[in-house]
Amino acid sequence: MNLEYASATLHAPAEAVRAEVGQPPSARLPLVVYVLALGTFLMGTTEFVVAGLLPEIAGDLQVSVAQTGLLMTVFAVGVIVGAPLMAMLTLRLPTRLPLMLALAVFALGHVIVAVGSSFTLLLAARFLTAIATGTFRAVANVAATRAAGPAASARALGLVGAGAILANVVGVPLGAFAGQLMGWRGPFWAPPPSRPRPSR
Repeated sequence: MNLEYASATLHAPAEAVRAEVGQPPSARLPLVVYVLALGTFLMGTTEFVVAGLLPEIAGDLQVSVAQTGLLMTVFAVGVIVGAPLMAMLTLRLPTRLPLMLALAVFALGHVIVAVGSSFTLLLAARFLTAIATGTFRAVANVAATRAAGPAASARALGLVGAGAILANVVGVPLGAFAGQLMGWRGPFWAPPPSRPRPSR
């Protein structure tokens, strides 16, 4: 009897074996999780790419390199303020709405940075973009876990978090290199990801 059960188990499909032992079946992550990870990657890249372009920005706007560093400072403040504040304000809204608004504000802020000629205007645009980034990060984690379901929520969170890690490892160096070739405004013309459609 035991030999027959063992033989049947060895030849059974993997999904059936998981169901037999009480483990959840494996499943592919929904496309929306990858879109959210891409959004996190792009936002993380534009957050830190300024660090590699400070001399170029300073020379173009005729300010000191130290002053140009404020573009990173206001972004950090905006993310710190935006993430918890917007998470609370959008708590009762469908996740799709704050994600779409965050992407729209993110794109608008980068257009302003790409075409603006006033340092003060760039500071305001960076702060606005940072609030959108903080909002996106806060809601993206919730949207990813809901879309993936309980069985794959950890994988979904890991993938979205990997977008931020790859932004520092890959996105920022490539963005800085592109800024050297195209001018510092070039990296800010990168389009945002398509609007995700997570489940409500």
